[in-house]
Amino acid sequence: MWILERWFGQSAAASLLVAAGVLTVALTIATPSPIRKRLRAAIALFVLYFALEVCAYALEQPSRAFVVLDGAASVVASIALARTMFVVLVDIAWERAGRAPMNQLVRDVLQAALFSFAIFGALHALGVRPVSLLATGTVLTAIVGLALQETLGNLAAGAAIQLERPIEPGDWVRMEAGDVIGRVVSTNWRSVTIEGDDRLHVVVPNSQFSRNSFINYSRPGGAFRRNVYFVVPFDVPPSRVHEAALAACGDTVGVLAEPAPSIVTAAFVDSGVQYWLRYFINDFASRDRCGGELLTRVWYHLNRRKIEIAIPIRKQFVVPMDASARAAIDESVIRDRRAAIDAIDVLQPLPESARDELARRGRRLLFAAGETILRAGAPGRELYVVRRGEVIVRRDGRELDRLGPSEVFGELALLTGNPRHADVVAAVETEVFEIGEAAFRDTLGNEPVVAERISALVTARSRALAPQTQPVATSANNGAEHGVLARVRELFGLT
Repeated sequence: MWILERWFGQSAAASLLVAAGVLTVALTIATPSPIRKRLRAAIALFVLYFALEVCAYALEQPSRAFVVLDGAASVVASIALARTMFVVLVDIAWERAGRAPMNQLVRDVLQAALFSFAIFGALHALGVRPVSLLATGTVLTAIVGLALQETLGNLAAGAAIQLERPIEPGDWVRMEAGDVIGRVVSTNWRSVTIEGDDRLHVVVPNSQFSRNSFINYSRPGGAFRRNVYFVVPFDVPPSRVHEAALAACGDTVGVLAEPAPSIVTAAFVDSGVQYWLRYFINDFASRDRCGGELLTRVWYHLNRRKIEIAIPIRKQFVVPMDASARAAIDESVIRDRRAAIDAIDVLQPLPESARDELARRGRRLLFAAGETILRAGAPGRELYVVRRGEVIVRRDGRELDRLGPSEVFGELALLTGNPRHADVVAAVETEVFEIGEAAFRDTLGNEPVVAERISALVTARSRALAPQTQPVATSANNGAEHGVLARVRELFGLT
C-alpha cells in the first residue's frame, strides 16, 4: 500500500496491515454479535486487499496491470482500516465509556466522512488528485445531483429531525397522512420506521415525515386522555349514569386515578342521552385493551343498576303475552330466588311465607371477573348468595377463602351492623342474589320470635370466623349471644 509505505516504509506498512487484520479478527471473536457483524465487512476488505496484492506482485511490476491492481489494493486497504477504526472508536470505545448509543444518522455521516477521507488519501498517495476529478466531471455531477435530489431531501430532513428531536425511538406517534399509528422503531438518514399494532413496519421517508403533521402520544409524558362515548335512554337520570361510569373507571386496571376520570352529559340524540367519558392512561400500547375493559365494566355497572344501553329507534311489533305465560315466567323467577334463600343457613328458622317474601324483594346482580363486590371496612346492609361463578374472599391482600354456588357472604355485617371484615372479588363472571336491609327488617318485623334463633346462628358463625385461643366461659358465651340478639333487635326495630 503506497500511502503506508510512504509514511512508514515498505516493511512497516506490511506489518501494520497484517496487525490490523489480526486485530479485526480478534475483535470479531471477542465482541457481541451486533459489533461482530460490522467487523465482518472489514475482514472481507482485508482479504480482498491481500488477494489483490498477491495478484499484482505475480505480474511484471513495471506493467500497467500491476499499477492498477496495486492502486486498487491501496484503496481497499484504506477503506478496511477506516471501517475497523470506526467500529473501535464508535461501537466499542464510545459505548464502553457509558455513553448512549450514537444515533444512526450521525453514525452514517461520520462513517461516510471517514471513508471519503480514506479514499481521497489513498488516491492522493497514488498521484491522483480527487479535486481535479470533480472539476472535470461537471456534467456528470449535475446528472448525479438531479438523480439524488430526493435522497438529499431525505438527508436534510433527517438532519433536521435529529437536531430538533420531535421523536425518539420508543415514542408512539400518529401520522395524519394515511392515519398511521405505531411506535417509532428507528430513525436514520433516509426514513423513519414505525411499527404498528399489527407488528408490521411502516417506512416513512424523512421528507414526507417532515412535511406532514403528526401527534406524539409519548410527549410530554406521564399520561394522556382517552374518550368513550355511549348512549342511555332518556328516562334514566344523568346522575345515576355518572355514578356508574366513574365506578367502572375505578375498577379498571390501567385507568389512572390522577388525573381523575370525568364524565360529561354530551348531547341529546335520537335514541337517548349521549355521555362522554374521559379517562387517562400512561401506557399507549394498552389503549385498546384498557378501553375494551372499561366498556365491559361500564356495561356491568349499568346492568346492576337496571340501566340499559340505548339502541337506535326502529319500528317494533309487540306481541302481547297472555297472563298464564307471564305467570309461568314469574313463577320460574321466584322459584330460582327461593332456591337462593333456602341456601342461607341463618334464614332456615324463617317460615315459608317469610322466605317467599325475601325471594320476591331480593335482586340478582352480575359482576365481571376481577370486580370488587364488597370492600373491607365499608358499611354493609346486604347479604349475598352466589348463584353462578366464584368469588374470592381476601383480607390485607391475602386470600382467605373461595365461595361457589349456593354459598353466602355479607350476612354478618347485615345482622350485626359491623363494617365488612374482608374484600370479596369476583374470580370469574359471577351472578349473586342480594337481600337488602329493608326486606330483612320487614320480614323480622313480621316474625319477631325468629330473631333469637337467628342471633344464636350469627353468634356461632362469628366464633368460627374469629376463633379464640383460650376457652371461653359459658356465661361469656351467653353474654355474647344476648349482645348479638340486642344488636339485631336494635338494627331491625324489634321489641
